[in-house]
Amino acid sequence: MNQKSFLNRLNILLIFFVSFIFLGGAVSYVQDASFNNNGTGIISLTYSAKTSEVKSSNNLIGNLPFSQDKINEYFNSANTKVTKAIVYKNKTDTTITSVAVEINVSNLNKLKDAKAFTGVEAGWIKSDTGMVFSWLFTPAHAKTNSILLYQIGVTFEGEIKSTTGVLKDNQANWYVLASKMNPGGAYFLATIKSDGTTKNPFGTSKESGAKKTTTQTKTEQHKPTDSGFFDSSL
Repeated sequence: MNQKSFLNRLNILLIFFVSFIFLGGAVSYVQDASFNNNGTGIISLTYSAKTSEVKSSNNLIGNLPFSQDKINEYFNSANTKVTKAIVYKNKTDTTITSVAVEINVSNLNKLKDAKAFTGVEAGWIKSDTGMVFSWLFTPAHAKTNSILLYQIGVTFEGEIKSTTGVLKDNQANWYVLASKMNPGGAYFLATIKSDGTTKNPFGTSKESGAKKTTTQTKTEQHKPTDSGFFDSSL
């Protein structure tokens, strides 16, 4: 994803965030991921909170960082590498601070080794029916990070045979308000038609280690476009 398209998507996400954050004064959490058939891939994550809350919490709300040094500390691990990170504000409304992070993942089963994913249980397992993707946001994750809502989209290399999400081509989408979360958490599941063999369309762990982290602090102005992550069918 190039810098222009990356920022354009952030502007669209921020419009969505603003409408919800003031309803609950909490964190909005939007994640767009792409996974190869072997479970490696890329996670693009954007989250927003009130600037006053970010400052009062010393740039760390739960396990969600809002500064360069904390982003590197909380998202990097032996299995995750930050390849891009931007901390930014809406030019017309600086009461909201947002962070966008792109992460290369080499082992989805060990995602929670990164401190930012504490309270997340992710899995990529081979079964008789194909490769099974699972993702659980525990109630502790929502509480610790003051989450208001989750919106998750995952694109897979292989064909999706079944999913608990809203299916669109090779992407599954889920949307959950934290207040409506089941007692056991928000659980997402998809079965992929694959034996685990991949052509690596979404990058590899080797590439993730070679890329240099780019972190910027910016004030961005809304420039809505027709492109973006959100699925109107949700």
